[in-house]
Amino acid sequence: MLRKAAIVLTALLLTAAAASASPYKEIAGDARIFPGQVGVYAKNLKTGKTLAYNRDTVFPAASTAKLVVALALYKYLYPAANPDKKELYDENVTDMIVISGNDSYRAMLDEIDAVRPDALRRVTRDLRLRKTQVHSEDAYKRYRYHSVTTPYEMALVFEHIYRDRYLGRQKSAELKDKLANTIFRDEIPRFMETPVMHKVGSLDNLLCDVGIVDDGRDQILISIYTLTDKPEEYASDYIARTAAKAYNALRRK
Repeated sequence: MLRKAAIVLTALLLTAAAASASPYKEIAGDARIFPGQVGVYAKNLKTGKTLAYNRDTVFPAASTAKLVVALALYKYLYPAANPDKKELYDENVTDMIVISGNDSYRAMLDEIDAVRPDALRRVTRDLRLRKTQVHSEDAYKRYRYHSVTTPYEMALVFEHIYRDRYLGRQKSAELKDKLANTIFRDEIPRFMETPVMHKVGSLDNLLCDVGIVDDGRDQILISIYTLTDKPEEYASDYIARTAAKAYNALRRK
């Protein structure tokens, strides 16, 4: 019993002491019996309260890496681009975010390589992301994936977008509008009766989603990554249920 308690306390870092403990125990319990690997990070952006389980575990980034690519384009390529290039960047970012277009993603990676090869590294450095790597041979050598991140660090990326901290108001607003109008509704948004902006990712046996649930009073940032040999529907159900539990645990009643 003591050994089990120690494992829970190590894995589940809780800073929302004022809230009931039961939702956090339930989220931790669900994560412990998940058939695979899970990482969860959630934060109330109004109160600062958080919950986390394996928040610093490295996962393949899958399509959430497109957030970093969008930031790199807008921060380091867009300002010096001519009008035609700016239109091209806007069109490809829209495709990457709204329908998670992989052709646009690869085209923009090629553009970054040709115009500003250090742009992706600059973004991760600017945001102080220690474990996130995008389009990286070093990541591939270590993890067998070219893009990796953690639930916590991709949540930081999303928070910077939400707070207009990195790109400024105009481009942040445009990016947030795209994130609020994606075609994907099965993970974080599934049980929400309030607006959600988010970016889902899937790859091999990975499914993940990172986003913000905004009910007008609270903005709950949620980042969930899963690795499992179960069908994708299983992981999707887990993410949807866990997102709902995290939202209810952190929002002000």
